[in-house]
Amino acid sequence: MVQSTLTCREAQEQRLKIKSLSQQMKNMAVKGTGISQWEAQILIDIIEDVYFDDPELRLAKHGQLKYSCISTAERPGKPIRECQMESVSLAVFATEDDQELSYNDKDASIEKRRRRLLRISAEAHEQNGLLSQEDLAKILMCDVRTIRRDIAELRKSEIVVPTRGTLKDIGPGVSHRAIAIRLWLEGKEPSEIALGIKHSLKAVENYLEKFKRVAYLRRKSFTEFEISRTIGISVSATKTFLEIYEEFKKKAFFKSRMNEIAIVGAQYYQAQDEKKESPMLNPSMNKKQVIL
Repeated sequence: MVQSTLTCREAQEQRLKIKSLSQQMKNMAVKGTGISQWEAQILIDIIEDVYFDDPELRLAKHGQLKYSCISTAERPGKPIRECQMESVSLAVFATEDDQELSYNDKDASIEKRRRRLLRISAEAHEQNGLLSQEDLAKILMCDVRTIRRDIAELRKSEIVVPTRGTLKDIGPGVSHRAIAIRLWLEGKEPSEIALGIKHSLKAVENYLEKFKRVAYLRRKSFTEFEISRTIGISVSATKTFLEIYEEFKKKAFFKSRMNEIAIVGAQYYQAQDEKKESPMLNPSMNKKQVIL
């Protein structure tokens, strides 16, 4: 069921009030404790995660859609009317959907739709929700049969779209993002990976950059939550990256990739330090050593 980001006047006023209070708390934290704007924002993010955990209270970003779908906790075959629902935020449009397409004209529109289908399905799954084929057809404004064909074509490339119908097939390594990372760890380069999974080079490079940062921070003994907050990704995405890291870290080719991970991770980590090292993320952060 589609939900408007502003379902009523009261909801709009409530969200505006939350936004105003967040900014007020941030200013008070900077003024009252002397911490940096960056540290104050981290503090506010943590507060909002704790006190505004209800998805209905969270502000939607530009281009996002609030959507109600079935919770991942529900077993297959259970009637929808009896299922627990999750409210998820989906980015209906993203720049990487249109970049570096393999085809022109009609085939390009098919490729864009499949990219978007994969992306929003993964976004829902990361928020503990599962979109059905009917949901995807409604959001992408096409026929259910079109969605079925798209899912079947993607499966030929060993990519499982995380929908309710494929729940039994969903594992930590079946998403397009996980496949891209696995291929890179096996020795393939980003341009080759992008062509293989029918994604833009920019999107693939973005997946790899996030994985490198996750791997680097894990080697600095950061927890899942600390990694998620530092990099700005969901805990679910962090877990997926860490599962792949644990699987590959003892394999021979991983050592050659570790040099690149160390360089990218150190550059990112240094950039965060320059903003000002935050004791809120990890009180003992300065004492941790990189294990290479």
